[in-house]
Amino acid sequence: MILLWLLCVPIVMTDLIARRIPNVWLIGVVAPTLVWVGWRAWQTGPQVLWVHGLGAVIGLLVLLPFWWRGVMAAGDVKLFAVIGLIAGYPVLLPVWCLASVAAGVHALILLTGRLKGLARWRGRLAQSRAWQRILQWRAGRVGLPYGAYLAAAALVVR
Repeated sequence: MILLWLLCVPIVMTDLIARRIPNVWLIGVVAPTLVWVGWRAWQTGPQVLWVHGLGAVIGLLVLLPFWWRGVMAAGDVKLFAVIGLIAGYPVLLPVWCLASVAAGVHALILLTGRLKGLARWRGRLAQSRAWQRILQWRAGRVGLPYGAYLAAAALVVR
């Protein structure tokens, strides 16, 4: 599905590097997705509207409490809703599980990086020009790039 690729590939990159999921990308994919879902509903029947519409609603409602608690960014929540709209509700659970495992591995790597024996390596990385540029792009945004993992998982599952 081309719309999923057009959405997810750039988001993997921007969320990993800059910790951003631009709204304009989400909106830019939602519009043609709505046209596509409407066309499919006209061709095959209204059940398509349920599969994709319910995907968007479930995707939004499942992650919204995490945003309310301040443990997830709004872009991650919106992305999951758009993934549900594009791919339908059946893919949401496997995408969520796979993304959560990837985020957990990322967290373990970060915790491992805090070990005393790796202090010299951390210092070299912190002084590198590439890392300084990434920090500029992030503009103070911290946290795990959960949206990148959601996007990558959606590509794997779908």
